[in-house]
Amino acid sequence: MQSFWLLLALSGMTTQHDLPVNCDANICWDVSPQICVTEQQKQSCQSQLQLHWYSDTAQNTCLYLAEQKLQCWQNVTQGHWKQKLSWENAALTLRSPDNQILLQTELQVLSRKPARRRLSSPWSIF
Repeated sequence: MQSFWLLLALSGMTTQHDLPVNCDANICWDVSPQICVTEQQKQSCQSQLQLHWYSDTAQNTCLYLAEQKLQCWQNVTQGHWKQKLSWENAALTLRSPDNQILLQTELQVLSRKPARRRLSSPWSIF
C-alpha cells in the first residue's frame, strides 16, 4: 500500500524543465483569464490576471500588456506572474530582449448587455 501512495505522489511531480502536455513548441504558456465579462459595454475589465510560461531552454524574456512592460525574467526556463489589472481588448505578449514576440494572446472584454439596436429607421417622416 505504501508503494501505491509513493507511486501516486511521484506521478504528480514534474521537473522544472517539463513543458505542459498540450505544448508541442519549445516555449508555451498558460494565461488566465483570456476573456473577461463586464456588466456594461465599453467597460474595462478589472480582474486578477495570471500566467505561467515554460521553455525547454533558458530565456531572457519580458511580459507586455499592449506596449506596457509588466515583468522581466533573466536566464530562466519558466516564469510565473500574477497581478490585478484593468484592461480593455489588448494583446498580451512575451518578448525577447530584442523585442521579438515569442508568445502572444488577445485578452478580450465582452459585455453581458449587448449593444441596443435601433428598431426604426432614423429618416422616418412620422
